[in-house]
Amino acid sequence: MVKMLLRWYSQNLTKHQFAMNMVTTGTVFFVGDILSQQVVEKKREDHDIKRTCRSVTVGSFYSTPIIVYLYNFVDKLFGPSQTRLNAIKKIGVLSLFSPLTNAGYVFCNNALQLKPFNETARQIITDVPRIVLTGYSIWFPTHFVLLTAVPLRHRVLFSNLVGVMWTCYLTHASNSASRGSGVERRGEEEEEKL
Repeated sequence: MVKMLLRWYSQNLTKHQFAMNMVTTGTVFFVGDILSQQVVEKKREDHDIKRTCRSVTVGSFYSTPIIVYLYNFVDKLFGPSQTRLNAIKKIGVLSLFSPLTNAGYVFCNNALQLKPFNETARQIITDVPRIVLTGYSIWFPTHFVLLTAVPLRHRVLFSNLVGVMWTCYLTHASNSASRGSGVERRGEEEEEKL
């Protein structure tokens, strides 16, 4: 069954690379946000379906083009060689884009919520550095494996598998940050009860 699904994926990836990557990335953001809300935040029946839809939209229409074009760009810049040195060069280039892509995610997520620009700017300034540093701890080792062992056409799929974990963190961080830290929220909730 899995073998058949991978064969179908590979055939369609060859014919429709961008569309298939949009679907898989959207699926990753869907699963990641559900895990974030249900496992990390323990929302259970209070699941925010609008947030999940925002996450899928930003993942499919913002993240996919960046991921596809960045992987293609570094491959053209340094060639398809999968040596360790070449992987380190590619990781260096990819890491330069991390602050931009994460700030863009927060911006798009807030724009879809119609949040004021000053609130979005504050969140980008205060939260994106933490998100980027966390991302480096996950994506440096992932990209090393990805760039030394995974063929170009399967890199988005591989990164999406790791991306489920990352998206769980990213959606939690970008959605809880705008409401303050968990400690601040608990203090506000206790004040409201009084």
